[in-house]
Amino acid sequence: MHQRGSTGRLSSYNDDEARKYTSSSRIIDIQSQLTEGALELLALPDDGVPRLLLDIGCGSGLSGETITEHGHQ
Repeated sequence: MHQRGSTGRLSSYNDDEARKYTSSSRIIDIQSQLTEGALELLALPDDGVPRLLLDIGCGSGLSGETITEHGHQ
């Protein structure tokens, strides 16, 4: 995948960059907080029934991990 950097030039986002992203404790914490905020906005009933949620992001799966930790699929 390619993306435009701050200089306007295309930069590559490859497996190495993805590994850096998923191994950064700062990024993991931020992504977890964002996902927990999204779960709160959904206002799902607190009835212990797991919900099937669709994460349509195109990333490393960090959001899915948080969703699973909260008992959902």
